[in-house]
Amino acid sequence: MLNFYWPKSKNMTENLSKQTNNSWVSVKSRFKRSQLGKPVFPRATTMPQWEHVEEHSHPWGQLTYISDGVMTIFTPQGSFVIPPQQALWIPPNVGHELYCRYGGHFRSVYIDQKYQTLLGDQAKSMVVSDLLKALILEICTWPDDYTLDDKTQRFIDVFIDRLEQAPTSDFFIPRAQDTRLHPIVAELYANPGSPVTLEQWGKRVGASSRTLNRLFHKNFAMNFSQWKQKLRALRAVEMLNAGQSQQMIAQQLGFESSSAFNTAFKKVFGVPPKQYTKA
Repeated sequence: MLNFYWPKSKNMTENLSKQTNNSWVSVKSRFKRSQLGKPVFPRATTMPQWEHVEEHSHPWGQLTYISDGVMTIFTPQGSFVIPPQQALWIPPNVGHELYCRYGGHFRSVYIDQKYQTLLGDQAKSMVVSDLLKALILEICTWPDDYTLDDKTQRFIDVFIDRLEQAPTSDFFIPRAQDTRLHPIVAELYANPGSPVTLEQWGKRVGASSRTLNRLFHKNFAMNFSQWKQKLRALRAVEMLNAGQSQQMIAQQLGFESSSAFNTAFKKVFGVPPKQYTKA
């Protein structure tokens, strides 16, 4: 199993249950084919609330997309938050697991490994334009045994071309490499509103706050405060897509006020929450 540090530890799942009176329901990947047999293969399903698809991999690539709702996906590189405006490219044989807190319509396209050279050998989140969204949704209406004729192949070629040219997004937090950061990362993934300071964390993990801040810079290219702010903003994306009010989000994520939440969100995404939601 991959060591992603959230929300596998007992303490983290307990924290989630305390906050929400819910717990994750873990399931294995339901896609059981041994080979695709096509250049691309559609996968359309509905993910219920609080579903966790356990770590797995495929010998082919996967474009993971959710047309409404938000998924959090963990790979060896780190965690990706995928709202409807984003998609995630997962290369062949890369382990990944999915968490869907509020449910949604899952629209995935499995992609033959011959396209890996074009799409890359690293997982990456990408911006989904209106055209790319239409291509994804169209493919996901195809039957499993669709006919691969010249017209269909041309459609697939356009789809791959749009994926190759799609800009990447910053809805990503790298995996912490230093073990001293693991309990901090684990706790804050489970409880982003935690008020524990870096000095208090230092006493828990046996390192000075200066050392921990240095480790955050080394692992994430940002200090502890910036990392926590980004984590809370990414969690807010989930909550906004679920229709929660800004006041409720600010309270649950540990902000002093809705105004403080608006400011922090804008620093990460460049726009305030209301403008993000409209977009």
